Amino acid sequence: MADMQTFLASDDAASLRRAKQIFRLVVSGWDTDPTHAKPGGVFWTQATWNTDRNTVSNMPGAELGLRLYQVTHDPYYLSWATKMYDWTNRWLQRPDGLYADHLALDGTVEPTVWSYNQGVPVGANVLFHEITHDPKYLVEAQRIATASMSYFVSQGRLDSQPAPFNAIFFKNLLMLDAATGSTQHRRAMADYAERMWRTVRDPATGLFSFSDPQGTTQAIEQAAMAQIYAVLAWSPSRWNILY
Repeated sequence: MADMQTFLASDDAASLRRAKQIFRLVVSGWDTDPTHAKPGGVFWTQATWNTDRNTVSNMPGAELGLRLYQVTHDPYYLSWATKMYDWTNRWLQRPDGLYADHLALDGTVEPTVWSYNQGVPVGANVLFHEITHDPKYLVEAQRIATASMSYFVSQGRLDSQPAPFNAIFFKNLLMLDAATGSTQHRRAMADYAERMWRTVRDPATGLFSFSDPQGTTQAIEQAAMAQIYAVLAWSPSRWNILY
């Protein structure tokens, strides 16, 4: 998705080639064993110990496929994006619109609700709407966004989510704002960014430490916060190339 964003921003051919290569890797992870419960879905990793098919390994695959279809018009990408989208909606989406984490080979659903697993389906629905012009996709994106904002923001769960997950969550919500002409999710993103700046940032180092009282942190957490602050500085006219 980062490669596609780079391509959309700069027309960099190498980024497009890399995105296509990565998409083929994602497709190669599709479960083809009909003896598995609820067969199908992209496995979480290539590790031999992994048996999970996750929202986070399927909906981002769908979103990437949709971006590639918009650029290439190759039905291969739209077909696979639809397949990943439909499988995840069938087996991992709750009636209220929120998504569980993953499905085991015996059909057991791991029910944890993570913020990034809600954001990416919002973005995927926005892209389906752009491609098909079918209003049902925009309605579904808004339904998921509303349920997610209630679950994470109104009910006070957002700050306990990993910062990288929240960066993905908010960027996809801004894609919805771009489609609807709204800025409501940017306000929530700015509130989160301000709160993190005040409560978890070390003024002496400029680094964010989210859970360790000793102040240790991870590079991915710094990258997530850098993304959040950078995107808050973007013009809304560019939100449509986010992921």
